[in-house]
Amino acid sequence: MNNSNNEKAKSSEQKINKTKSTYELFNKNLNNKFSYCTKEAKDFADSFRDSLKKKDKNKIYNICEDGIPDDLPILRAYIWKINLGYLPIDTDQWDNELSKKRGEYQQFKKLIKDKLKKEIESKDYKSKEILEQIIKDVYRTNMQLSFFFQSTNKSKVFNKEEILNIYEKRKNWDFSKIKDVYQYDNFENETHSDVLIRILFTYSYIIKDVSYHQGMNELLAPIYYCYSYDKLGEEEKEADIEADSFWSFLNLMNNLKNNFDNDQEGLFFKSELLGRCLEIVDKNIYLNLLEKNVKNEYFCCRWFIMLFSQDFEIGDILRLWDLILSNKNKNYYVFYISLGIIIMRKKIIINGDMSEILQCFQKLDDILCDNLIIVARKIKDKWKSKLDKNIISQSEKEF
Repeated sequence: MNNSNNEKAKSSEQKINKTKSTYELFNKNLNNKFSYCTKEAKDFADSFRDSLKKKDKNKIYNICEDGIPDDLPILRAYIWKINLGYLPIDTDQWDNELSKKRGEYQQFKKLIKDKLKKEIESKDYKSKEILEQIIKDVYRTNMQLSFFFQSTNKSKVFNKEEILNIYEKRKNWDFSKIKDVYQYDNFENETHSDVLIRILFTYSYIIKDVSYHQGMNELLAPIYYCYSYDKLGEEEKEADIEADSFWSFLNLMNNLKNNFDNDQEGLFFKSELLGRCLEIVDKNIYLNLLEKNVKNEYFCCRWFIMLFSQDFEIGDILRLWDLILSNKNKNYYVFYISLGIIIMRKKIIINGDMSEILQCFQKLDDILCDNLIIVARKIKDKWKSKLDKNIISQSEKEF
């Protein structure tokens, strides 16, 4: 009898929730967690809601510079959606925008599913090269994080042996099997990695002038991870998380796409701008790198391409991205974080040779994320007037 009553209560609550707006559900989820979060987290949430009420996006950017509290996870997902330009600042528009974009993404998937079927039937494998590259890259994405190799079905939990078996099978897929990724309603043992593959291939198909490049997998992964862990309760389905991740990734790529130009002109230009910033911030380090023939592009290109997503653990990546996404120009804080890393490596730069210097930039796991953010913000506070307008603002230049 108790079970029956519980099921009825749950069903009744779901019906009520269907009539609530996304913002009302967001507030309900937030308020339910207030009983066990810190005062700082509550104050942050109140400040965020006040910013939404006033439709003040700049205030949201400002409060995110100090980081988004981990004990209210729903906040990060929805703030990122706003800061990535996917959700409007006007909460009255959330439902219409989400419904429209999620519907469009489902249409994209259907279109691509039909396209892959025709390619396989005609043996005209136009998509083969891109899909195989995406698969190869995705199965190298955050390998230390078992999340990406777990099932999207919450009732299934794969053990280590099952994860390895799935990984080995996927790694050796031939093209005829790849269409299975788009059988999203009945794909057996679908993992989060399969969802990443689907999003990246959909992007490459829809945005043909950019297509897919190595490193995009590392940009999508934190977004998808954040939205999966910080979702809006049972009302948000896996298909919603996938669609939201796609559009957020697309918007991020619109801001960063010249990092992926085939001639790498945009990337080398940012590397040059970083050198000009360093010459102002610490001329001694700048001259030492010059003297030892350590060019900025030898170590900083991956920072601009992947926003440090290969350099830190996932918790630190989320914290760094809170800062990076809190500016309209998503390259802006990459400059200050990069300068922070270089300053924190000063001793090795002054005393080491070229090999030792390059090695110290390859491995950053000894750097504490909180300390790095403190150093980066100190550099910004001290040098902002000289760096922002004359140098860093040029990073938005189109090529």
